[in-house]
Amino acid sequence: MCFHVKVTKTKEQIEKKSRLKFKPEVTFTPNPHFKGFDHPKLPVITNQQDYIHLFEWGLVPHWAGNDFNSNNTLNARIETIDEKPSFRDAYTNRCVILVDGFYEWRHEGKDKIKYDIGINNNLMCLAGLYSDDTFTIVTNEAVGIMDYIHNTKHRMPVVLNDGENLMNWLNCKPIVPFTDFSYQREDGQVSLFG
Repeated sequence: MCFHVKVTKTKEQIEKKSRLKFKPEVTFTPNPHFKGFDHPKLPVITNQQDYIHLFEWGLVPHWAGNDFNSNNTLNARIETIDEKPSFRDAYTNRCVILVDGFYEWRHEGKDKIKYDIGINNNLMCLAGLYSDDTFTIVTNEAVGIMDYIHNTKHRMPVVLNDGENLMNWLNCKPIVPFTDFSYQREDGQVSLFG
């Protein structure tokens, strides 16, 4: 699953790349390693596409009580998001989480090897769902080199590598997630936001 991301871009760099603005009162501090279990606030664009929001990682459904454990909703499997009670009501509340990359570990015997996964150190969009000011990262089955790297749970975040897939995700239409991290692309994510 995806529990570790990095966002090293400044607020201004994120605004320039996404062509959207943070709300004026928002402050954001980049970090080379955000951990999901710390429930950090990360830059998110919702399907309203009005501003870049800072939402807390770990979706809390609108019906949840104070004792709800959002550690259980850091990720949502794309195969079951419309069925699981925690995500069913947020199914049409689509968002993208803006990151530079994510970290996964390959297990080899007793050793764990950390991999820093990104696309030419450019901003990338991870598919997500949101409820109020919380979000979850949507995952799918790991394929290609990601299946080799994440060799225990065989999952990876759903990466939206172009404007068409990004808009399709936000509008609840079918997508084709980006899955080939085996080489560095020449164009990075230039067409990410249209």
